[in-house]
Amino acid sequence: MKLAKSLLLGSVAGLAAAAGAQAADLPMKKAAPVEYVRVCSVHGAGFFYIPGSDTCIKIGGRVRAEYRYLEPLWSLPGNGRNSDATGTRALGRINVDARTATEWGTLRAFIQVDVNAFTGNYNSTGRNGAGPAAEVTSVTLDKAYIQWAGITAGRISSFFDFYASAVNFGSGYMGSLGSDDGSVNTLAYTATFGNGFSATLALEDRSSLVQPLFGGALAGQRTPSVVANLRVDQGWGSAQLSGAVQQLNTTALDALGTRIDSEYGYAIQAGLKFNLPMLAAGDALWLQAAYADGALGRLGLTGSPSFAAVTGFAPVVDGAVINGGIKRTKGWGVTGAFLHYWTPSIRQAVFGNFTSVDYSGQAFTTYGLNDFKIWTVGTNLIWSPVKAFDIGVEVLYQKVDPRGTVILTNGAGDIVATAGSEDVWEARIRFQRDF
Repeated sequence: MKLAKSLLLGSVAGLAAAAGAQAADLPMKKAAPVEYVRVCSVHGAGFFYIPGSDTCIKIGGRVRAEYRYLEPLWSLPGNGRNSDATGTRALGRINVDARTATEWGTLRAFIQVDVNAFTGNYNSTGRNGAGPAAEVTSVTLDKAYIQWAGITAGRISSFFDFYASAVNFGSGYMGSLGSDDGSVNTLAYTATFGNGFSATLALEDRSSLVQPLFGGALAGQRTPSVVANLRVDQGWGSAQLSGAVQQLNTTALDALGTRIDSEYGYAIQAGLKFNLPMLAAGDALWLQAAYADGALGRLGLTGSPSFAAVTGFAPVVDGAVINGGIKRTKGWGVTGAFLHYWTPSIRQAVFGNFTSVDYSGQAFTTYGLNDFKIWTVGTNLIWSPVKAFDIGVEVLYQKVDPRGTVILTNGAGDIVATAGSEDVWEARIRFQRDF
């Protein structure tokens, strides 16, 4: 028995020694370290380090569903029966914000892509009497810019803007309240002076803001629009003074067949925002006034063909080619908005705008362009049952009042109708989730 036990133990020891010798002959590999995602609190909530780099990134987005009633313009052909009174829109948004600390300050790259699917009066075809509009899907690169050492390069909201639809959903047929959907390609430099003061000088692409000319097509872009602002952001709120200059040139020739000289339109704007925590946390008041001479797009009056029947051949032009030159059009507008939190989860906004456009007597006589005024007033009520989730309803009233009576003609020049002022109601319901 002792002999068997000794033989067994000896065999086990021999096998262990042989296995150890074979293991010693195998190559040894060190396990790779595991890269864990780390929170990056330097740039605020939601940022994390990209594994293996010193860049912090934040990924977010938005899903929005809207349902809108927009009263048709009865001065349109067919008494507005060819226009869609209702419409729906679904929006999906993805944005990515990447930031890296450098010795020259933060290097930031930001991108925002919107995908929209809309029907009915969300489509301009359905709004302006051209018949029922089919569903349309669009993909928009809303923002894509780089910021570093005071430089901003890429696509971003214009540095002229201030209020820019901070609390309202819509703007009726004309966007005179501003728009949170508009961006321009730009190259800008911002100097900061401390205590919240800054100044920006920007070169912006003119394509999305320069409006047409009557009597001659716009010529090719020769110079970008020049935009500058002075701004302060402090605990009490914000203030900004901004200005823009843009080129107006045309392919039309004068009576002698020579090129018509370019004109330069301009706009100036002043805006104030007051934080009102003494009323409720989050309360704020916006006040804004703007004047434009040959730059009506800076008043928010862009992309609104639906008012053609009310204001003449077109609602918005920056000028008209008259007597061998470009006659600039003028306009001004004032905007006010107030946001109040009734409870931490229920808030209400009240907003309004008045805009006046002057096509001058000479332009009116030559082309039949009617001066017009726009009144816009509205309110919305939003409930946030969960953080970053909104359910809201908005009602908006808009009145367009042209000078005198607009005479509508057909292609043969026959008078088919006359139109005066227009009153329009808009209502929409919105569901929105940000993440």
